[in-house]
Amino acid sequence: MTVNMRVTLGQASVVIDPQNPHIIIGRDPATCHIVSNDASVSRQHAQIYIDYGFLYLHDMGSSNGTWVNGVPLRDQPVPIDPSQQIFVGQQQLFLEEMGMGGKKTMMVAQPEAIRAYIAGREAHMAAQGAAVPTYQQASPHHQTAAPFATGYEQPAMQPMQQQPLTRDEQLGLGGSEGGLPAEYTYRRQGSNSNGVLLIALKQDTFANDNVIDGYLEYTALDSETIASITIELVEYHKNGPSKGHVWDRMLVRQGPWKSKKNDILPMPFSLRVPTGTAVTGRNVNWELRGYVDINWAFDVQATSPINMKNVDMEKVRDALGTIDYRIVELDPLSLGQHYVGKFQPPAQLRSQLGVSNINLDIEYLGADLLIRMVVEKTSMFKFDKKTEFRFDLSRLRSASIHELGQHFLDNINLLMK
Repeated sequence: MTVNMRVTLGQASVVIDPQNPHIIIGRDPATCHIVSNDASVSRQHAQIYIDYGFLYLHDMGSSNGTWVNGVPLRDQPVPIDPSQQIFVGQQQLFLEEMGMGGKKTMMVAQPEAIRAYIAGREAHMAAQGAAVPTYQQASPHHQTAAPFATGYEQPAMQPMQQQPLTRDEQLGLGGSEGGLPAEYTYRRQGSNSNGVLLIALKQDTFANDNVIDGYLEYTALDSETIASITIELVEYHKNGPSKGHVWDRMLVRQGPWKSKKNDILPMPFSLRVPTGTAVTGRNVNWELRGYVDINWAFDVQATSPINMKNVDMEKVRDALGTIDYRIVELDPLSLGQHYVGKFQPPAQLRSQLGVSNINLDIEYLGADLLIRMVVEKTSMFKFDKKTEFRFDLSRLRSASIHELGQHFLDNINLLMK
């Protein structure tokens, strides 16, 4: 099972996936990936991680507890999903599956047990030997697992802050500093006499259904009136529009406002990669396109080429490889979220198998993947045979390539009979 989930707490959000399999939630910006200024959240409050394809939540000794479906966690991590009601202190945690049509957490009222717990009743109950039951006690048959069973080391616990917050701290006076473009190592820029626009990314390779998080940084070289700043995700296909096709666009800053010479404005952005993305190759290129719209002056543009993968097409390719059908081509059509491919058996076995080519027509249909397969027979047989399959994308992605390969082989053999 592949986990690709957006985790949101308050205004902070991050995607957890196999490339980013572990996050810490808390108030300490130096050690936490999701930072909250809420007074009920500890410096290092909880952690979420992926283990063997499942998502787990583990409380890190917080003062006000981490709650799942109205009961607090203690020492053991528990598996979580968007259907559960999860609170970090007094704040609700939201999960959203990144695939098209993915499940997401619904907003709910804060359970009374949390208010009572944070008000100090737990200390009184513990003194009387009647502490609030933990999530594991309330759900004894629910699956648990040791944290980081696949090789991660659990971070050392930090001492919890016991002193009450000042009023300024409770109000968040002074703000909190977020990430900066300097932390994003893949950097491209465009410029003219009016300014410099920098596109900063942590990486340059993405896959379908990913979220591209990055920074735009605009440096003014003159005093101008800025109308807007935008960023776009653009696909260029050999047979598509000459200016490319925009799959996602974000208005990073809406004007108008006056910029002064040497002003520097860093701006985070987030773009969604489509489900059936075309793979970068001989016919396809991808880029991010940033644009500063300046009133009555030359606009500033910047582009950043990126590489795009498609995990679904890789799975189909590898599945056919497990039954020794070798790829000839697997190419995307223009803008259609649509692929055509050809695979061949070993040349020395063509006559024996009676198969010269396996032709595939693969099309994304919402949350499904439709595969039409034509078995092209050698001259000793008459009439090509065809069939089609409709897969649920989420289940297809969690299946093994050997299971999918056996599915193809069973249907090839059935058609040949």
